[in-house]
Amino acid sequence: MIKNRSLKTELLISSLLVISLGISSIFYFTYHYLKKEIDIFQEKIYNEKIDNIIYLINQKYETLLKTQMEKSYEESFKKGTLDIVKKVFDKNKKEIFPFIIDENGFVILHRTYNKQNAHLYKNKEEYKNILKIRNGNFDILNKSNDRWIIFKYYEPWNWIIGYRVSKDVKYEQLYIFREIFLTISLIIILVISAIIVLIVRNVLKPIDMLTTVSKTIASGNLNAEITVSGVKELKILSLNFAKMRDKIVQDIEQLKDQEEKILTFNNKLQEKVKLRTKELEEEKKVFETLFNDSSDGISLLKDGKFIDCNLALLKLLEIKQKDEFLNLNPYMISPEIQPNGISSAILVKENINKCLEEGSIRFEWLHRKITGIEFWCEIVLTKIVINGEIVVHGVWRDIQDKKMLEIELENKNLDLQESNDELEASMENLIITQNKLIESEKLAGLGSLVSGVANEISAPIGLGVTGASHLEYILEEIISKYKSGAIPPEEWENYLENSNNLIKVIVTSLQKTEEIIKNFKQVAVDQTSELKRVFNVKEYIRGILISMDSLLSNRNIEFKIECDEILQIDSFPGLFAQIIHHLISNSLEHAYKDNEKGVISLNAKIKNKEFIFEYRDHGKGISKENLSKIYEPFFTTNRKNGSIGLGLNIVYNLVTINLGGKIDCISEENKGTTFTIKVPL
Repeated sequence: MIKNRSLKTELLISSLLVISLGISSIFYFTYHYLKKEIDIFQEKIYNEKIDNIIYLINQKYETLLKTQMEKSYEESFKKGTLDIVKKVFDKNKKEIFPFIIDENGFVILHRTYNKQNAHLYKNKEEYKNILKIRNGNFDILNKSNDRWIIFKYYEPWNWIIGYRVSKDVKYEQLYIFREIFLTISLIIILVISAIIVLIVRNVLKPIDMLTTVSKTIASGNLNAEITVSGVKELKILSLNFAKMRDKIVQDIEQLKDQEEKILTFNNKLQEKVKLRTKELEEEKKVFETLFNDSSDGISLLKDGKFIDCNLALLKLLEIKQKDEFLNLNPYMISPEIQPNGISSAILVKENINKCLEEGSIRFEWLHRKITGIEFWCEIVLTKIVINGEIVVHGVWRDIQDKKMLEIELENKNLDLQESNDELEASMENLIITQNKLIESEKLAGLGSLVSGVANEISAPIGLGVTGASHLEYILEEIISKYKSGAIPPEEWENYLENSNNLIKVIVTSLQKTEEIIKNFKQVAVDQTSELKRVFNVKEYIRGILISMDSLLSNRNIEFKIECDEILQIDSFPGLFAQIIHHLISNSLEHAYKDNEKGVISLNAKIKNKEFIFEYRDHGKGISKENLSKIYEPFFTTNRKNGSIGLGLNIVYNLVTINLGGKIDCISEENKGTTFTIKVPL
């Protein structure tokens, strides 16, 4: 912004400012120097006055010593001395007076205070300060009157003698100096201002004339005459100003020729800018929508620190405020050591560097919520540029359920590999003895469940049997030694300790067996009964998959359960267990080959008071000519491999008759099959 002030005004203000600063500096340093000198002088003066009082008191004290009866006459001497001090030194004006504080802390000489009104001064800070330091001086700031106190300690009588002086009295000469100095300074500034005005007006007169001509030219009259008299520099300035005017006239002519071209170019440029601005706004809206409304967690990382995130990520980490998240580093929301045994802090740096080198990376990571709960995430890091700066864009997807299922399947596979020949023979006998009727198909699921239970409990029962056998052996040995009367105390203690450890092993094994049986019991009961009860859908589906481990262990099938964790329905869980069992068995027989990798999706939800269950595989599908026959009893395309064709017929009857619902099937060859079941609630 251009200030609307003339050169004369600027020069005048600048000159006055310099003079004022000079005078202010002189006043500041002089004032503080004089104040310091006055402080020294006043302290010296009042120290002499206090010394005179002490001298008078000391004379009385020496007289008292000569009597050699100090204890008898001390009080009378003190009183007499105090009366003399009052007469001699209490004649100053009101703003200056001495004071004495006796050995008991009472003010015995003062204009206002005495022993009787001690409550008026006992709690005052200045009084407490005097008693504390005994020798010295300090200022007391008061709204009505600032004061200065100086005092000394008289040791023989334990008295404190001092003076209280008003600052108006102490600095009286300093205040007079200040008034005189300021008055003289004001006169000097006024005189110098008048002189400067005269000088500036005379010197700048030619410049004013040149200014008038420049205004005329600025208004559009480029033919104005430029003639300025004065010093050499102003004449040169006038000549150059005339040349500049001529140049401006020439440039104006050229600008007029180019104006139309520039106007056309500007119009085209504006259209391009508007179009690009609109594109950028649309790109910004798309980015903001993807960032804020994404169901996956999204973060932005710069120089190893978070700079932004969306609400989905805060919800995933159970963090309430974004500021709380931005104060964290990636390794601070991770366990100290990742499952691979490497420090999280080291892996974070390696992944960021790899992303910056390759542009994008994908990996699985064990994170920790703010509450301390650990969970698995799939992380995708991408290098992007925002406002010219390199930023790491991260997408977080919760894969805890998938990871737990993978771990669970791995554990089940390891357990199945340890199964003995006797369990395998039992499974073969159960399969051979299955009937081809509906009731036998129901027992197929139960047989699968029994084999899973047998596999799970074999290890803890074996451990318990081994512990019991060893306990029996050492018990027989200790009984034998006991009968012979040859049991050393150390061996007896050893036996008790070993027995205690073995009993703990046996109890732990039995408790684990009890827990396994309890977990599988409900699924077994449901598969052999048709009782109606409330159950959690997703948890129940997981239990069914676990019970079918014997069928799934050697198959490369991935299961995806898409269902709300808290979804519950009041229905017949045993019927649903049979339906899911037959659908999975059907997919294993027809959709996928033995070693073929496959995916089976199980989706469940409630809509319009209906429970909707969708089962989908991505196998070889069903041909159009066979699609209408799949629910017929004993219809199968795999009879040569032992299939009897009752599975889907049982599913159809369970859905339509027992549950009162309906089932639809959509299938296309080589693209998979989808069963949709709707059951009224």
